[in-house]
Parts: sequence; C-alpha cells; structure tokens
Amino acid sequence: MSLILDEFREIGGGIASRVARLHTMVRRMTAGPALARGGVFAAALVAQLVAWPAAVTLGRPALLLALVAIMPAFLPRGPWPSLAILTAVLGWFLATTSFQEGVTYPRLVLLAGAIYLVHSLAALAAVLPYDSLVAVEVFVRWLLRVVLILVLTAALALFVVAATGWVGSGRYLLASLLGLAVMAALAGYLASLAAKRP
Repeated sequence: MSLILDEFREIGGGIASRVARLHTMVRRMTAGPALARGGVFAAALVAQLVAWPAAVTLGRPALLLALVAIMPAFLPRGPWPSLAILTAVLGWFLATTSFQEGVTYPRLVLLAGAIYLVHSLAALAAVLPYDSLVAVEVFVRWLLRVVLILVLTAALALFVVAATGWVGSGRYLLASLLGLAVMAALAGYLASLAAKRP
C-alpha cells in the first residue's frame, strides 16, 4: 500500500514542479516570444474555425477546438502544432464531405494561410527562449517573408482555379500536373538555397 502512496506523491511532485515551471515561464516571458506564441494561438484558432462546419464551431465542440488551438502556443516544440494542423485538415475533410459544405476560394485560401502561419509561427516560437529579447527587425523580416509567401500562394491558387475553367473536361488532370510542376520547381529552388548556405 505504501508503494502506491509513494507513486502518487511522486506524480503529485512532478505535476507541482511543472506548474511552478509554467508560472515562472509566464512571469519571465518577454514581448517577442509572447507575440509569437499568441500568433500561434490566433492562427490555430482561425484554422479550426474556418475548417470545421458551422454546426461544430457554434456548438460545444468549439471548446475542444479552442483547446486544440491553445496547446501549440504553450508547447510549440512538441507534437501540438502538427495536431492542430491535422485537426483543421480533418475538419475541412468532414465539412466538405459529410456536411457537404461547398469549397469556396476565400475559405480555402484563408485555411491554407492559417495552417501555414501555425507551422511558421510555431517554428519561430520553438526557437525563441521565452525570456529572450528579440529585435523588431527579426519580426519585420519574418512578417514580410510570410506575407510574400501567402500572397504568392493565393495568386497561384487563383491562377489554377482560373486555368482549370479554361481547359474544360481535363481540368483535374491539368490542375494536378500544374501543381506537381510547381511543387517540383519549389523543391528545386529550396534545395538550391540550402546548397548555397555555408
């Protein structure tokens, strides 16, 4: 019986030390890492709200979606950002199949942008110590790069949507081939950038 009580005491001590560490982190957090983590939460919440059908986001499951959105902000190094992204993708899949909601260009671009922001902001938040001082230029350069990527993605998606309308019956094949070509070009470009780094 005393072994079980010792185990419970050890578990309680572990939980207490984690809560104390979280309290210290929140107390010592500076503006830069707080901004990055807040952005992770906002982007994950937008992704969940855009992806899931209205019947889910306006009901009780919205609290669960909010929990899924806040966890990557607290733990950006763990599996939580991936879980938030996969939850949004699952919501999109269910909304467009089971709930038969239509696929609209603005909703698709907003979801893709929010998912990219979750990924990118979680990576930024993961490398920033919670008590670090970050120069404003770091965030400005990062924000400019993200805006450029999101605008190019939206423009490319609009082009693909328009190009499939021009082709007629072979639109799915054309969209697939065009998407494959763009991904191959992007992978080649990123590989050349990685090769240039010392």
